[in-house]
Amino acid sequence: MDRLDALKVFCAVVDAGGFSRAAAKLGISTSSVTHQVGVLEAHFGVKLLNRTTRSMSLTDEGRRCLEQARRLLDEMEELESALGDTLRAPRGLLRVDMPGIVARTIVAPALPRFLAAYPELSVRLSANDRLIDMVDEGVDVMLRIGQLPDSALVGRSVFKNRFICCASPAFIARHGQPRHPDELDRYPCLNFVFPRARQLRPWSFQQDGQTFTTTPRGAVAMDHVESLIEMAVQGGGIVQHMSVSLLAPLRSGALVPLLQPWQAAAPDISILYPQRQQRAAKIKVFVDFIEDLFRDLALLDVTAA
Repeated sequence: MDRLDALKVFCAVVDAGGFSRAAAKLGISTSSVTHQVGVLEAHFGVKLLNRTTRSMSLTDEGRRCLEQARRLLDEMEELESALGDTLRAPRGLLRVDMPGIVARTIVAPALPRFLAAYPELSVRLSANDRLIDMVDEGVDVMLRIGQLPDSALVGRSVFKNRFICCASPAFIARHGQPRHPDELDRYPCLNFVFPRARQLRPWSFQQDGQTFTTTPRGAVAMDHVESLIEMAVQGGGIVQHMSVSLLAPLRSGALVPLLQPWQAAAPDISILYPQRQQRAAKIKVFVDFIEDLFRDLALLDVTAA
């Protein structure tokens, strides 16, 4: 038995909180996980885990083993990265997670050229807006909109968002357009509802360096951004949302930016990954790809005031 592999299995059991969950993450059988932990205990001559049919906990020796095993595995991964990743072509499975609208409108259309450049890589992409634990869900890289978590993750901004008001050309032809945020109540406006709080999101504006908010009256409110934007495209009213969500219809001319002198800053888009993986070839090339992708978007951004 490779003791390093057994230590990896032991750490996976502790991190996952159980043998079957660790087996699912590692892609091996539960019996194999149980066997490797048992052989490890026999090798050290100590019990590492207290196990019952309903619970599992570390023994004192197990806690010491876990601490040392994690340090050893981290050092081994750093050594492998330092010696091999710069010389080896990126390969293997890359698991990424990001908000749905970012995946659909920006990243997924560009993935074919990324995969063409790195044919030995495959990507498993999950698109959702909920917060996740990267270690628990086996994610290598994630994109998030908003404040970065205070954690051991490496994170940096890749796109500066702004709050943009816009409407369709047909809507503007019928109703005209506001010249100041104070005039919004005179127009049909489409509000976004926070899904959990069930409250309307105030619209943000900026003037002379000061940000102010207002919540215009409107006949329609939705908790689904893409549906709200589609209604605006069909001439249903004025909408305000983050520029990243509006880039496609604005660039195609389906929507026209309004009230540009009052654009306010919105939460950035950031890329995050575990610090210990930052030298891995597959992480590096994907991070570079994302940064280049959003840099190109910023250069083509028609929403700039």
